[in-house]
Amino acid sequence: MQTQAVPQLYRAVGTVESQTTSILGSQLGAAVKAISVRPGDRARKGQLLALLDDRAVAAQWRAAQQGVEAARQGGAEAQQSLAGAQAELHMAEITFHRYQGLWEKSSVSRQELDQAETRYKAAAAHVAGLQAQTQQAAAAVDQAQSQQAAAHALFTYTRIVSPLDGIVTAKNVDVGTLVMPGTPIITIEDPSHYRLVAGVPERYQPLVRLGQPVRVTVGESALAGRVAEIVPAADPASRNFIVKFSLPQNCPCRSGEYGAASFPIRQRQEMLIPEAAIVDHGELAGVFVIDAQNVAHYRLVKTGEAAAGRTEIVSGLAAGEKIVVSDLDRLSDGSRVEAQ
Repeated sequence: MQTQAVPQLYRAVGTVESQTTSILGSQLGAAVKAISVRPGDRARKGQLLALLDDRAVAAQWRAAQQGVEAARQGGAEAQQSLAGAQAELHMAEITFHRYQGLWEKSSVSRQELDQAETRYKAAAAHVAGLQAQTQQAAAAVDQAQSQQAAAHALFTYTRIVSPLDGIVTAKNVDVGTLVMPGTPIITIEDPSHYRLVAGVPERYQPLVRLGQPVRVTVGESALAGRVAEIVPAADPASRNFIVKFSLPQNCPCRSGEYGAASFPIRQRQEMLIPEAAIVDHGELAGVFVIDAQNVAHYRLVKTGEAAAGRTEIVSGLAAGEKIVVSDLDRLSDGSRVEAQ
């Protein structure tokens, strides 16, 4: 047997979490009126999950709607008055200019011309005043619409809807609870994309690269992961860097599960033999070693990690020794074999 260079792996342990988790909280102070889901339920994007008491904000919304209608009506009346005044101004202007021509021909008196001019200026002043009122009415409509939009926004805050297709993982309050802005109500997560969040010692952090493929184990499942994010600041307590490993889509994972990611930190010389060459006697493991006379001798060995059909031999074998790898069931200590 010969030794070979094998990557030495570091096993970073951590916790599985969803890549997308939404904690849905209240944005106003109100009592919880209804909750339509429980932990474990699936929810669709846009689905109503909980309802807060909406009586006060609904009244504000209705009052704001009425304010918009009143402002619009005032604006319409101002526009109508302005249209009438502009027509009067037009007639007064025509009359004034006609009187100017007649006065030049001495067909009207100076008093009549002055009276026409006075009526023209009064009509112009009336139009200017109504134009100001129309602008004020338009501003009132804009303000009323803004108040309506704000009231509608408050009303929508009483509806807690799902922002994604996912699974409800927590119900933080019960019906009747008085919640304040920021109070968590329901937690929902995306079950199709999970990641492993693990700590990596400071000395190994330079060996971790974005996009690096890694082997991840979650429960009994072995998964192909990839380095998705490296938090650049270390935890001052543990001196570990947080590394986030993406997991395959729709993996059999759940938030909170224990997991581990293995990645190489250095090369080491190991002796690997076929797993089939190991003969177990109870809790002891051994192999048949062939001596110079082609006689097989059973020898106890200490095994290490096993992967891909090969097992690491920590002690009990030396480089260059020959072992039996087949037909072990017909062998016993001292049997002669034909070396190949």
